[in-house]
This record gives sequence, C-alpha cells and structure tokens, in this order.
Amino acid sequence: MTLVEVMVATGIGTMILAAAGSLMVYNARSLAALSNYADLDRYSRGAVDKLSQDIRQATELVGFTSTELQFNSSRGRSNITYTYYPDRRTLVRLQGYNRETLLQECDSLTFTVYGRNNVSNTWDQFVVTNATGAKLIKLNWTCSRTILGQAVNTESVQTAKIVMRKQD
Repeated sequence: MTLVEVMVATGIGTMILAAAGSLMVYNARSLAALSNYADLDRYSRGAVDKLSQDIRQATELVGFTSTELQFNSSRGRSNITYTYYPDRRTLVRLQGYNRETLLQECDSLTFTVYGRNNVSNTWDQFVVTNATGAKLIKLNWTCSRTILGQAVNTESVQTAKIVMRKQD
C-alpha cells in the first residue's frame, strides 16, 4: 500500500465514523425526547385526574388567584389547596399536613375561574372576580426538560376545563 492509498482509506473511514457518530447522537436525542414526553405526559395526566377529582368533589371554591386554588373539601376533610410555584416550577397539592407535588419542571401554569360552564352551541363563559360565583375552572400549563444540555419543550400545552358540582 502506498501513502496515498492509506490517506484515502483514512479519510473515507473518518467520514464513515463521523456519519455514524452523528446518527448515534441524533438517535440518542430522539430517544431522550420520546422518554421525556412519555414521562411528562404521565405526570400531566395524573395531575389532571387529581385536580378533576378534587374540583368535582369540592363543596365550594374558597379563594383563587391565577396560580392558586383553595377548595372546601367534601365529607368533612380539611381544605385542599393547589399552588403553582413559578420559581420552583412545581404544582403542589396541600390537604391538611399532606403535601404532594403533582407537576415538576412546569414552565407556566394558570388557573382561570369562570362563572358558569359553556352554554350549548355557544362559547359563553364569564370570568369571575370572587370565588362565590365559580362554576368552571380552566387549567393551562406547559412543562419542559433539557435534553443533552439543551432546553427542549417535550410536552405540549395541557388544557382542561372542569365544572364544579357544588355538593352540599
């Protein structure tokens, strides 16, 4: 073999290794994105389920802001409070002394309270300013994680509208 042949073979080998390496990095990022999406989706579904259960079983909404909801719990249990902490990127459920983190890595979360649910075949909803008129609660959040050092949004916006039953 001559020096030229060795140099050509080394160049071709380097190009093949570089292509294989970039393909491996792409596959690793894709796999990480899929697993992050599935994990964040699992937490989001769990949070919506817990919120829906508590809102539907609550006797009344005691107070609210765009980042906090406080309910009177049914069946004589202590009040339930949901609080979003933007600095910690978490949604926390507090009932008595029980504290449960429902969402982590949550970039934004808002609660909007409406006076009544949708009227059939219309989009009529009325935002309320006090808790006594609450009938419908809209939840909206976005969660994300980093993948190999890059911040990537791996969870789409989650939105839910939950009607309060107002049990007595």
